[in-house]
Amino acid sequence: MNRILPLVILLALFSSCTVYKEYQIEVFQPGKITIPQNSKSAAIVYRNFKYTNDTLIHYYKDDYRLKKAVNDPENLDSVLVSQAMQKLAGNLKNHQTFETIHIFPELFKTHRGDKLPPLNYDLIENITDKSNSDLMISLETYSCFYNEYSYTAEMPTKSNEVITAAVWAVYDPVEKRMLDRKTMIDTVFWNGYDDQGNYQRKTLLPPRITALKIASQMAGENYAKRFFASWQTANRMYSVPPLPDFASAETYLQKGEWDNAILLWKRYVGDDNGKIAIQARYNMALAYEMKDDMDTASSWLTAAMQLATKYRSKEDIKRILFYQNALQKRMRDISKLNHE
Repeated sequence: MNRILPLVILLALFSSCTVYKEYQIEVFQPGKITIPQNSKSAAIVYRNFKYTNDTLIHYYKDDYRLKKAVNDPENLDSVLVSQAMQKLAGNLKNHQTFETIHIFPELFKTHRGDKLPPLNYDLIENITDKSNSDLMISLETYSCFYNEYSYTAEMPTKSNEVITAAVWAVYDPVEKRMLDRKTMIDTVFWNGYDDQGNYQRKTLLPPRITALKIASQMAGENYAKRFFASWQTANRMYSVPPLPDFASAETYLQKGEWDNAILLWKRYVGDDNGKIAIQARYNMALAYEMKDDMDTASSWLTAAMQLATKYRSKEDIKRILFYQNALQKRMRDISKLNHE
């Protein structure tokens, strides 16, 4: 005799086969560095500190073999640091972060050590007073290294890369405090492929010095982004239990047709739908975030958490908490942006 399982049992079985997928969104985030409102000018200096083992500025690797560069300019480090500082200043000017920017690449003589010592605030105040600057941005230390590679089975074209490592800091001479210190390590890579993965036979890789300059400029540009609001990629999750309505809702999700997706998910948000309601409520939160209704999104996450707690679903609780933290941060960021 055929028996029809109750809907709640069916939904419980389906929920155990739920697939979780990532969904990328673009969020507008405020700058990481809070600049005092009266700060209109900045001095950018190179601290010129080198760690004891940072001695390879005139070397590179060719297929993992260390080689000494030929015909390097003796002031190569100064040239590359200048590229980073100029790019930082250019980006700050373009975004009107400061009215005036002074660049001092050679105030400090090279000094070495195993640890980066703190700067004396009397010295910082002296630099900002003489340059009539409100803040001091310091490139504390900077290092970069060039590698080049021949053809391999995995990469059937020549390639090269530059690894950069920089420590940046921002000092407030009035309050005598550090507003920011950030270690930034980046890799800039070149090969014969375009952004779509197509091999471009006529692509010319930049020679070593050019590659070092480009990477140094990018180091300055990347740090500049900490000063102003910008669009950033963030990941969200959504769930697809093995039910036709959820599959259809995913199709609408991919098209950005959130109202249609909401109509399908809303069928399953009631308590009588068991654990499947956790997934439906979670997805509803994503939909309303995408509709820029953060309060409703937060309410759906709270409803999802209540049900996840009732069923003691540890994985769902963990997932919901992670999303709640991300959503609350975004709401704080929006509030901050609205008051800037």
